[in-house]
Amino acid sequence: MSENLIEAIQHLMDSGIGEFQRLDYIMTSLKAGKKIYSSDQRYLEALISQNIKSESVPRLVEETKSVNKSTQNLGKKLPVKTSPLWYYLPLFFNIVGGTISYAILRKTDHNKAKKCFTLGLVLFLIPIIILVILNFVPGMQYSAYMVKTSANDQNLRIYDVAIIDSNIPIENIKVGDVIIFYNPGTHQEVIAHRVAEILSKDPFTVRTKGDKSPESLVGLDYPITKQEYIGKIVFTIPQVGYATKLVTGKLILITAAAIVGIGVAQHMLYRKRKLDQNNS
Repeated sequence: MSENLIEAIQHLMDSGIGEFQRLDYIMTSLKAGKKIYSSDQRYLEALISQNIKSESVPRLVEETKSVNKSTQNLGKKLPVKTSPLWYYLPLFFNIVGGTISYAILRKTDHNKAKKCFTLGLVLFLIPIIILVILNFVPGMQYSAYMVKTSANDQNLRIYDVAIIDSNIPIENIKVGDVIIFYNPGTHQEVIAHRVAEILSKDPFTVRTKGDKSPESLVGLDYPITKQEYIGKIVFTIPQVGYATKLVTGKLILITAAAIVGIGVAQHMLYRKRKLDQNNS
């Protein structure tokens, strides 16, 4: 509020013009940034116009008319900006971290509280949605297998990831299809070979062979029945499994440290900006 308006009110009080207590109340309210009644506003306008002889009277009257607009803006609660480190709770602990952030920030920074909770909820739901789609939606019963040992067949290489449709029954398998099955001799090792022959339809039994192998090996390539059959390879993602070789305990620690370091840097910038605002 303009010092000239405060001085004008003080001049009226010192001159004994108007009601002293009413003018004192108006001046105290203005200094505190509070709204004044519209009747007090009109009262002040009239006193200034009638009793103060100065070229600044029109400006003082205009300030009096706009006083409630300015005090209304002062009375609004400004949003509080909090540290960006709060986002790391839902990032690392998804729904639990998001709930904690929301509970703490909801009164001071409601906007960030909602964002933290939403982030935690999304990170919590993503794997659940993927699981439901891949396992419960009809026609989407897919599995993924990574080639771990030397593969010289079916154009598969180490670290390729094969996507398997286990929804295709073995009875629908044809010669030339590449299938994944358990080793019929041990029922432990998983093998990917091409179907070379339908040996029987009751029970349905097939013989497989590696593309670069001279012949099928009994106890390894056949007999493959419903008991050994896992599914048919529908497509492969080349070399994506190589990332598992890179993901080591040391790399995880370095990545986590880098994320935390970025968060700390963001927090320091936030503190610096807040300090600059307080000093300005």
